[in-house]
Amino acid sequence: MKQLLIQYTTETELYEQLKELKKEWETGGYTRLLFHVFSATSEEATLQKLAVQLKTEFPDSDVVGAVSAGEICNARLMKPGILISALFFTCTDVRVVKYEDVKGHEAERGKTICDTVNGQDDIKAVELIMTGTEYNTRVIFEEISRCKSGVQVFGGYAGGHSMEVGEHFIFDENGLTDNKIFAVYYSGKDFHIDVDKSVGWQRLGHHFTVTKADESRMIELDNRPAVEVYEKYLQIDRNDHFAENTFEFPLIAAVEEDELLRHTITVEPDGTLDLAGYVTEGMKIYLCFGNPSLIVKCVNERIDEVRKFRPQAILLYSCSVRKSFWEDFVDMEMLPFEQLATTAGFHTWGEVKRNPITGNVLEYNITLLSIAMREGDAPETEIPPLRIDDSVLKGQASLIKRLTTLVSATTTELQNAYKNLETMNDRLSYLSDYDAMTGIFNRRKIEAVIEQTLTEAAADGRKVGLMMFDIDLFKAVNDTYGHGRGDSVLIEMARIFRETICSVPGGHLGRWGGEEFFAVIPGYDRDETYAFAEELRKRVEAHKFEGVKETLTISIGVITATGTEDRKMLYKNVDDCLYFAKQNGRNKVIRFES
Repeated sequence: MKQLLIQYTTETELYEQLKELKKEWETGGYTRLLFHVFSATSEEATLQKLAVQLKTEFPDSDVVGAVSAGEICNARLMKPGILISALFFTCTDVRVVKYEDVKGHEAERGKTICDTVNGQDDIKAVELIMTGTEYNTRVIFEEISRCKSGVQVFGGYAGGHSMEVGEHFIFDENGLTDNKIFAVYYSGKDFHIDVDKSVGWQRLGHHFTVTKADESRMIELDNRPAVEVYEKYLQIDRNDHFAENTFEFPLIAAVEEDELLRHTITVEPDGTLDLAGYVTEGMKIYLCFGNPSLIVKCVNERIDEVRKFRPQAILLYSCSVRKSFWEDFVDMEMLPFEQLATTAGFHTWGEVKRNPITGNVLEYNITLLSIAMREGDAPETEIPPLRIDDSVLKGQASLIKRLTTLVSATTTELQNAYKNLETMNDRLSYLSDYDAMTGIFNRRKIEAVIEQTLTEAAADGRKVGLMMFDIDLFKAVNDTYGHGRGDSVLIEMARIFRETICSVPGGHLGRWGGEEFFAVIPGYDRDETYAFAEELRKRVEAHKFEGVKETLTISIGVITATGTEDRKMLYKNVDDCLYFAKQNGRNKVIRFES
């Protein structure tokens, strides 16, 4: 496998350069030839003519082209122009399928791609070159996510250099289009591919929740206009430069233990943010910032993985926001890849990658997607470790680096503090409803549940069974065996009550105080409630409590309500029944007789 690159300038030079490609092809060692063409211009006549020329010179080749936000040649951002990457394969089946009329048929096109993948033997990867902003990619990716496991999915969105002009086109010998998908299927036992992303953008502050969204339109965060996240916290005003000003602080969406970065394209009059990538209601959203040290660390880790893979060709699909972030230093994070293999690619308006754990195909932003390819076994030749040369980060850049380190450390401390506060609030919320010892509802909570159940019963005409029960001679347990054993008895007793009562639909249990408990069972009439209480009494009597020699029993008062009764009188009547059971031999169920 080999990758050769051409920077197209004039037709005369192109003719000579194509002759060199022909010489390579005619060596006879190759079976497939794939052209990637990445272009700064969207002039259809020029691009179509170029694609036709490639097909004419190499009839058995495939051509996939994209208008790009930056052309990457030999791991460097070249001057705006046209880059041609020629991938020569010796034993890999490379098949290109171009799906038309995508908009309005996203699910159908995604299913077709999935079926194609699942129908091929030895398929290793599918590459998607798309105009992602022109149709609903989320629906497409949901279908492709059903592909068989182990198949890599990767790709990039076409989009021009200008953020103000929507040049989202892909092209081939038939011309430009914004309503197709180019899918490249890579198959073969000896074809190997390694795909991963590098990010390096770091969360800033606490999360917000998407409360209203429509695909790539984020309408509300925490029930407020989405734009306020920038206006309030970063003082970025709504004006013609809003998108440009927010590039340095994109958003991170936490999804399935993964992070999807989203940057803003435009802001609507009502405060809705139009994003590069979809969001869904319920997503946790964070502001974030590019941390140079973290970016370098992440990319270095990826470079080491690619080094161990021993590639013969590398593609880099890097978000246009990374290009804007690095400005004059944009080549810094890409250059080491060229020392591993010939490296080409483009700056995108979105990146596509399949999560290897969940199998879900996701749409990313602000990532550096590195695709390493090889045919055959990896050579045994050792390659020394490579690192990004970040010595250029001096002076003002060094100051920025220190400031982001400060922000990073402060943000981490604040996030940890907030997490601890959330944990404490969760604990306090739990304690406000549950008894700390037994883990069942406390009196305040069970009273609220009883009231709600009675109100609902009064509305729909149902009966409600109420039971108040007390552990017989519990003081003797504490006196004989100590309060520690008494607490164990309470916990074990509560477990028996919970297993019995809460197994009934709508059944609830609470600790009334001391060794007294209360239960509510909706839908039970007078006889059913009495029979249920008898079953519970017998179960306790038959249970052997650890560390207690005596048989323990309970007394129960039972009443049936309709929800229309006076509440004070209702509680008094059931309490009287319990008292009568205790005064007349204990280990009894006494029901209220009107």
